[in-house]
Amino acid sequence: FQCSSTCAGGFQRRVVVCQDENGYTANNCDEKSKPMEQRSCESGPCPQWAYGNWGECTKPCGGGTRTRLVVCQR
Repeated sequence: FQCSSTCAGGFQRRVVVCQDENGYTANNCDEKSKPMEQRSCESGPCPQWAYGNWGECTKPCGGGTRTRLVVCQR
């Protein structure tokens, strides 16, 4: 199946069944040798907000604003 996430922490699943030589369901497979049904599929970090410090206030009193740089980064 497809990865459950396009970034950090996803996983993939598949179905593993026991079959005989004719492809019919069987129950005498060795459980210890069963292949994994799930694996991680980490594809790098997720994007996140990065931000700088607040700048100076635009007024010494009443109604000023402060700004800072905010960007979305991988």
